[in-house]
Amino acid sequence: MRWFPSFGFQRRKRELQEEIDAHLQMAFADRVARGETGEKARQAAAREFGNIPLVQDVTRDTWGQGWLEQLGRDIRYALRQLRKSPGFTIAATTMLAVAICANSTVFSWIDGTMLRPIPGARDTGDLVSLQRGERNFSPTPPFSYLDYRDLREQNHTFAGILAYHHDWITLTGGAQPQRVYIANVSANYFDVLGIKPVLGRFFLAEEESRPDAVPSVVLGYSLWKTRYASDPAIVGKSIEIARHPVTVIGVAPAEFVGAMPGIRQDLWVTLDPLGTDVWRMTHRSGGAVWLNVIGRLRPGVSRGQAAQNLDTLMHNIVAAYPDDHLGENRITLDPMWRSPFGANGYLAATLPILLAIAGLVLLLTCANVATLTLVRFVSRRRELAIRQSLGANRMQLVRQMVLEGVVLSIAAGAAAFVLTSWTSKTFAWFFPANAIPLTFNGSMDHKVVIGIAVSSLLAGMLCSALPSWRSSHAPAIEVLKAESASISGGSRNRKLLSALVVAQIALSLPLLLCSGLFLRTLRNLAAANPGFEQDHILTASVGTNIAGYSRDEEKVIRHKILDRLSALPGVKVASFTDWIPMTLSHKGEDAYPEGYAPHPHEALRVYHAEVAPRYFESLHIPILEGREFTPDDDEKAPRVLIVDQTAARRYWPGQDPLGKKLMVWGRPFTVVGVVRNSTHMSVNEAPEPMVYMSFFQQGYETIVQVETEGNPADLAPAVENAIHEIDTQLPVFDVRPMRESTQMASIFAVMQSALAGMFALIGLVLAVTGIYGVVAYRTQMRTHEIGVRMALGASRVDVLRLVLLQGLWLTGIGLALGLAFALGLTRFIARLLYGIGANDPVTVASVVMLLGAMSLLACYFPAHRAMRRNPVTAIREL
Repeated sequence: MRWFPSFGFQRRKRELQEEIDAHLQMAFADRVARGETGEKARQAAAREFGNIPLVQDVTRDTWGQGWLEQLGRDIRYALRQLRKSPGFTIAATTMLAVAICANSTVFSWIDGTMLRPIPGARDTGDLVSLQRGERNFSPTPPFSYLDYRDLREQNHTFAGILAYHHDWITLTGGAQPQRVYIANVSANYFDVLGIKPVLGRFFLAEEESRPDAVPSVVLGYSLWKTRYASDPAIVGKSIEIARHPVTVIGVAPAEFVGAMPGIRQDLWVTLDPLGTDVWRMTHRSGGAVWLNVIGRLRPGVSRGQAAQNLDTLMHNIVAAYPDDHLGENRITLDPMWRSPFGANGYLAATLPILLAIAGLVLLLTCANVATLTLVRFVSRRRELAIRQSLGANRMQLVRQMVLEGVVLSIAAGAAAFVLTSWTSKTFAWFFPANAIPLTFNGSMDHKVVIGIAVSSLLAGMLCSALPSWRSSHAPAIEVLKAESASISGGSRNRKLLSALVVAQIALSLPLLLCSGLFLRTLRNLAAANPGFEQDHILTASVGTNIAGYSRDEEKVIRHKILDRLSALPGVKVASFTDWIPMTLSHKGEDAYPEGYAPHPHEALRVYHAEVAPRYFESLHIPILEGREFTPDDDEKAPRVLIVDQTAARRYWPGQDPLGKKLMVWGRPFTVVGVVRNSTHMSVNEAPEPMVYMSFFQQGYETIVQVETEGNPADLAPAVENAIHEIDTQLPVFDVRPMRESTQMASIFAVMQSALAGMFALIGLVLAVTGIYGVVAYRTQMRTHEIGVRMALGASRVDVLRLVLLQGLWLTGIGLALGLAFALGLTRFIARLLYGIGANDPVTVASVVMLLGAMSLLACYFPAHRAMRRNPVTAIREL
């Protein structure tokens, strides 16, 4: 508060009143000159100076007034000033709201996935996923039940370790079979996660590996609500899973959908509830390696300590059972936010990059709004000078100007909150229909709200702090004496305006470059040849293995399906497989040539798939050596497999692989053919060895694969009807063209390209409007100078060159700084690119030319207006 000693108060009051009267007269004269009527001009001038709090307050002693009262007056004054400039207020609020919403939307996706990897679980920061062997994005389950049990019981760094395995299964016993995702879990599964049941109870320790007469099941909340109509008496009732009766013992809470991040599970049973797979529960290698494992760290134990403890235990297990632990056995631990089991392994590589790009957009927006704010404060310099002459110090002026920016940003934050409540739910839109039960989206919890509030306040400070501080430093006497045409703010403000424009261009260039690289990556992915036909292929999953059919019944059904589909009009080839490429899933096993002794920690891991005869013919994958599978390659025949070129070179370099033996699951398979390489996970993957086994020897899951003569979608109803004609109870699902399924391989590239492109477009618009506004403003301030130059003989071309040069000089500096920044930033996205380098010269040159051309265009319009001015009129504008 300003306080004046009593002995000088009256004299100071008279001086201030005289100064106010003088400037009221100046304001009145300016308004009359602009055509306003006398009374209207007098009222407007009075409002202009009478609404200034410090003018009102300086004529009385303000000693003793509370800071809250002063803050209230400052806020009211800020609102009045913003209301007087509706164009600036609306434009700045809109720009800030969009930029804040971009950040809060991406953050809401991170919060809903990475920061809440297991919704409903307690203290997820203490949970870690265990992986055996080399870390990768899509690993296979790493542990057998016996290894898991030994690690669980012998470690001293975990409060608990759980195990689970998930797969599709069919709910039978109702009017219509329903396919659901089921998880086989250890008995301590819910206890380790800290989940409490809504109804009933969860599993007891003795239920883990001892099958009861009637197994127990825990229902997911959504399944309980939809299929069983939220029956409150469901506990204790019997339901049917794959034609087997089970007893419901509990219902999980609504927010809990399973322990694998991003994957929905509908119900849970114990590890071997029916007692039908004793071999998998009593062995340590081959098909007995089937469990994912999560541990909860003890308080005060780090991940490094826990990993060292488990490594020691695993070393002892390997020493005790060396034949069951060939290959890599070192254990790595990952926090659940980046767990490779589930969706977070992919999201952790994508969403932080998008958040960083959105952060650049916010900085660019703040620079743009700061430019508008500085121009606005410059136009109010006479008002600010009067307030200084009336006794206001610089901190008071800065405080009130910053408060205007904060009020603006609060309004933008409120708008961003409303927008984010909708945009946070759009994450799932990026993912096409597929066979994976994905369940992730953004969330609007307290962390997102706090993020919006913090972003809004920081944006308000960034937009107004520097312009306010700079505007408050002009000497009041010089400003009051200056002519109206000379209030450009002095060289300091001109330098600040130039710096803000340079910052906008420098920040927009990295956005455009990242967007260009992502767009070219997406184009390269779309144009890449995956090595197989996908445009005329229809696939459909048939749940013979999950509907309770016996092995003999499955064999009969499968042969009937092949015969029926092969006879359909429009079908060229029909076959079976258990895997669809480029769907972000695979199966892997350690495989060793017969007689090969692996080195310690050496893993010769391969992808594998089970395929039926004519599979390679349907996908147009040529057989390079040997033969394809035949119907005779069944369970009674010797085990055979076909390898791709990468596998042949890996296991038998420089040799003929035909007739060689490859040990998989500890059993020998004979190589009968070599096929051309094709894509497995995504087209930008490093080549990995692939082996194909005979479907009729190993097949478990049944996926029909049909090559059609025309559009495969047109044949989908006929294929589904043909299968149901064999058995109306056969569950048939995911009937779709293969092209739709393989879109999953490029979904993250699509997400990166779409969002980066949108952010880059916002950045380009902000940069161009920023340079246009500054050049137009500075040109307006030089109107008198331009008029004098033209009167002294300067041509219109000279004026055009004068204005363009000042804009192009700023553009050149911004491009140089932005290019240096961009070339350093693109190193962080290099691993997300395909078919293009992080500093691709064509993309860099294109982006620089685009931004330079748009900046030139932005400079041209004010230059064109300036050169068409009448020199006499321009000289008279003082």
